[in-house]
Amino acid sequence: MDGSNSVEKRNNVKATHYRSKLFEPFDHLEKLGYRLRLLDNESVAVVHVPGFAVDAFDVYGNCHAWGIVKMIGRAVDFAHCFALDSSSERFFLDYAILFDELFTFMASSSIEFDKSLYNPLVSKWPLNINVHLGYVGTSSINFVSNIVEPSSGEILVRNVNQLVAIDKETRKPTPLPSWWKKKHGDKAVRKEPLIVQKLSKPDDAHTYTFRVSWSEIDLYNHVNWTSYVLYSINALHHGIKEGVLRGINKEVVKNGVQRMQMAYFGECVEGDQLTVYFWEVEDQPRTVYFDMERDGRTVFQNTLTYHKKE
Repeated sequence: MDGSNSVEKRNNVKATHYRSKLFEPFDHLEKLGYRLRLLDNESVAVVHVPGFAVDAFDVYGNCHAWGIVKMIGRAVDFAHCFALDSSSERFFLDYAILFDELFTFMASSSIEFDKSLYNPLVSKWPLNINVHLGYVGTSSINFVSNIVEPSSGEILVRNVNQLVAIDKETRKPTPLPSWWKKKHGDKAVRKEPLIVQKLSKPDDAHTYTFRVSWSEIDLYNHVNWTSYVLYSINALHHGIKEGVLRGINKEVVKNGVQRMQMAYFGECVEGDQLTVYFWEVEDQPRTVYFDMERDGRTVFQNTLTYHKKE
């Protein structure tokens, strides 16, 4: 491995236990041109991705917010599960080993979309996604991921995801092992967890109802955390079509999403019926709030704000 710890492509090599178990679902990413290199004493993962696909853009020529989130999710999976060499069980931050016996549950997510993301003159092919360890708590961690335009170094998207370690048998939060915290805890770039306050749904919130489809399910056979972004925006456009939103219309949407603050409270599976409640607040321009319920219980909330027209 060279000074920048570049990971070279390996062919016809027997996979390790962890690679075969965890990386196999993402093996196609390597074939599509995803590459991984580590920097700063292996504390930063840089995932090189080819860029956005043709269907990643909406009718206004802007990148779909859910497509961006999916790209981040896949890049983080790639960084965590790609073995660093062919003969050992080394992974970025030992993540694959850490969670071989654990599940993770997405607790909250914050995403900021820079205005330049929607500039057609800014190249979207290829891109780098830099992944850092953010915060380490007792049973939770977060990761900071930035989408970067390689030639300029400009950050197009900033993301923080808060994860909770879950025991596979009890399905309850469990402490992170002390060996891992001792080995990697000092690599964290944040000093606090990402806490998204729970929203209070008003009585006059608008509604949008649908059923979960198979295409929105992840490896755990639950709705993928990125799918809730799609649900939010579908509900928002339903509100625009019905004319029930005052501060959001097609002209505002053309400016692109500026930020999202999301919180996850439960899980959903294929066939579940979800009701999305959405509303505006008078002194919060270009912003819509969402509360998604299954069987009367909140499973997800989102605060979504669009950019102001320049």
